[in-house]
Amino acid sequence: MFRLPVCPHCKTVYSYKEVKENNKKKVIKCYHCKKEFRNGRSGIILLAVIVCFVAAMINVFLLNTTSDNFISIIPISVISIIAVLIGMLLIPFFIRYKK
Repeated sequence: MFRLPVCPHCKTVYSYKEVKENNKKKVIKCYHCKKEFRNGRSGIILLAVIVCFVAAMINVFLLNTTSDNFISIIPISVISIIAVLIGMLLIPFFIRYKK
């Protein structure tokens, strides 16, 4: 699933910047074939599950390797924030356009 979306009619590939701009719209018009299609966001759920799973596994590893639980709260928070930010950057790669 790690690819940018394409127009469902003419298979034109959209750039990262165009996908981020089109993410706010429900109906998108292809710049190549001029046909309209919808923005499918079902892949974002998969991305959220992947990000949560990876962040949880890293946090469990940090909890098991550190001896003082109070000190480990800060790294766990930082890891969780970094995981969310990386997930936000990957959103355009998990969007699919539908007819």
